[in-house]
Parts: sequence; structure tokens; C-alpha cells
Amino acid sequence: MTYPDTLSDPLNAFDAELYLIGLLQPVTMRALRDEALSAVDPVWFADPMFGAVWAAARALRDDEQPISARTLLGHLRDVDTSPNSVARAERLLSRYAGHTPPAAEYPHHVAAVVRCGRLRELVAVCNAIKAEAVTAEDPAQALGAAYDRLAALDSAAEETTDVQRYGDLLDAFVEEQRNPSAALVIPTPWIALNDVLNGGLRAGRVYVIGARPGDGKSISAHQMAHRAAEMGHPAVVFSAEMGAGEVTDRMVSSGALIEQSHITRRRLDQGAWSQVNTYVDRARHYPLSVVDRPNLTVSYIKAVCRNEKRRNGLDVVVIDYLQLVGSEQRGARREEEVAAISRQLKQLSRELGVAVIIAAQLNRESVRNNRKPVAADLRESGGIEADADVVILHSRPAIEEGDLKGEPGWTVLFDVVKNRIGRAALVELDWRAHYATIGSPQQQARLAAVRPAGGA
Repeated sequence: MTYPDTLSDPLNAFDAELYLIGLLQPVTMRALRDEALSAVDPVWFADPMFGAVWAAARALRDDEQPISARTLLGHLRDVDTSPNSVARAERLLSRYAGHTPPAAEYPHHVAAVVRCGRLRELVAVCNAIKAEAVTAEDPAQALGAAYDRLAALDSAAEETTDVQRYGDLLDAFVEEQRNPSAALVIPTPWIALNDVLNGGLRAGRVYVIGARPGDGKSISAHQMAHRAAEMGHPAVVFSAEMGAGEVTDRMVSSGALIEQSHITRRRLDQGAWSQVNTYVDRARHYPLSVVDRPNLTVSYIKAVCRNEKRRNGLDVVVIDYLQLVGSEQRGARREEEVAAISRQLKQLSRELGVAVIIAAQLNRESVRNNRKPVAADLRESGGIEADADVVILHSRPAIEEGDLKGEPGWTVLFDVVKNRIGRAALVELDWRAHYATIGSPQQQARLAAVRPAGGA
């Protein structure tokens, strides 16, 4: 039988692959064999026939069947392996019958097969990225797809941590209870909401803010990002609805307590300029970024977040707003598209360990009926409510008497209708839209000790 020229391919650990095949039959090597079967994926073998034999051994082990030349060849025939490959496998296994490889060489050969297999996967991904880039119409979309491919490869390369021993989990629980500051909790600007959320925003969680147009979903989402950055937690705001300049105007209005109309009309008096200068000096080094992009896609969002996490650290992500995020699916209904986007944002929160705040519109029916919104009112709501850890619905109760009867009042209700880490509750706050702010000074949490910027 002929074998590949190992010297011509630096990513072909042929001798190491032969060593692993030699582990399969000796009874005395059973412990190392089972360890290797768990550690080495069949796709990491350069020779597809070797990989097929390895996959057969895995299947037999999982079915608690004996592993021998006879059972391996039988399994290969059962899964319709080509006759030529079965014949090659038979010659290979007969060659190693009665042979016991030296146990001392085990670590070296396993590492060699894993290394070469991983590097071949990387080469394949890079080739796929190149092919997609050559035909892509949108460079940003191609970049997002490239990040997705590389991130998937990076995740697979990490040592498996899905299975965790209960004793280890209990140790982590005890440590967290004894040292609460070790757990990353980012307070929101509002005392009452922090109480409902058991302290504030948490990494790996998705917070959905649903509201009718004009009821403050952008204001509250921006306030959360601003407060996080104010405390030294890196935050990024993806704004598909308004430009970066308008987002900045609103944040300055809220942070410096200057009426937004004065900022919009560029009419600041001496007192206002003093407040602006004080605010700018304080806020210019906040770890806060704004992504002003009208044609947002989830791939682009993920690409930017991964880049920010790697370069500067990232704790909070704001999407303003969900229904303006474009889909990369073709032919799907909008509800399915939004559900897929929502699911990917949930996965991103877990992958990067960030709190994701998603502003979302409510269906028009809740506006026409003039009733308090419910979770089912989330526009294209199928997957949004399911993926969210917390759903907060905004509404503004109408004025009940006087000349303005029936008009939206001067309070806003935060209705926490879903809360996986606490209770449902109704929080009432002052509506101060002229300052692009929700909550009076008495309702807002005091700024806690600021941690160094750039922390993850």
C-alpha cells in the first residue's frame, strides 16, 4: 500500500496518524485509546480513510461495542464506505495487528494530529473567506461573514468547557456569594429598576426595551450605555435610526442637563456653555462608542463587537433599534428574519460576555387601542420575547383631567413583564424629554465608584 509523501506537506502528521490508528486494537492500550478518541476529531486526519476508521472506532465505543479489525471493517461497510477505502482500511489494520505502540510517544502524536488538523481547518476557512470576498457586493457583509467563520473556528479550538463538575460549580457559587464584587453587575441609571434587576445589567444577558414611537426606548437605552461608560464599563451604541451627531446631542443634553431644544438650535448662553464644558471635560474619556450606520446587519454588529472586545474591552452593547437591523436571509418572512437576528444577538451576548440592550418597536395595535402594552405587542415578536432575559415595556399614562386630558403625561412606566433573574414589577419615573432623560435626580442612582476604563 502507498502512503502520502509526508515531506511535501507540512500540515500532514502522517506518522502521528499511523500511531493513533495503531492504538485502536491492542487491549493493553484501551485507556489511551479511549482518551484519544475523545480528544481527536476524525476530520483532523489528513487521510480521509484514516478519518473514516477513526470515526468507526468512535461509533463502536459510543455503542459499547468491542473495537477490533473485524468490527471496524463491519462498521465501515454498514455506513456505505467505498470498497476501495474498505480494502485500504483492511490492509492498514492487518499491518498493525499484534503491534503495540509505545505509550511514551502518545502525547507527542496526539498533539501533532490536533495541530495539523486545526491548521488545515484554518487554511480551509481562509480560502473560503477569500472566495466570498472576491464575489461580495458589500465589503462590510463579507467582513462580518469572515469574522463569523473565524470566531466559530476559534470557539471550536478552545478546550471544551461545556461539561462542568457540580463540585466546581458549587465552589464558584460560594466564592461569588463571599465576594459579590467579583460578579460583573452594571447598575442602570435608576434606583428602582436596579432593585428589580437585582443590581443592574449582567454579562451574557439580553435586555429588550419595547415602546411605541416617542415613548423613550432610545432615550432609556442611551442612558444605560452612558451610565455604564460613566462607570468605566466599555459600551457601544449601534444607531440605525439616528446619526452619531444626534445621539451625541441627546447624551450631552442628558449629561449636562441642558434643554435639548437649545442644543438642536445651537443657542447656548454663557451658563449653558459652562455646563457643556464641565460635562465635556468629564465625559471625553468615557469608553463609549457610537456606530452610525443606517444599513446595519447582524454580521456587521458581531464583527464590530468582537473587534471592540479584543481591542478595548466591551461590557454593554445597545441596538437601536431591532426592526431596523437588516436580514441576510433571503426569502424568509420578516418575523423569521427578526427571530434569527434576535437569536444571534443572544448568542453574541453569551460568546463575548456582554449585556446586550435591544430597543424594539411595539405593534401599532397597542397604539390604536390606547392600552398598556404587553409582551405580545413586540413587533415581529416571535423570537424576541423568547430570547430576552428581561423585557421592559415603556408607556406614558395619559393626563386624566384639564386642558391636556388624554395627552401623554409627565411620567413613564417601565413595565418589567419578563425577568429571568428577578421579579416582574412596574417602575414609575419622571418623563424629562426636554433633557433627553428619564428619571428625576431623586429617582436616579448615584454614580458608584468608577472602575478603570477598558475592563472586560
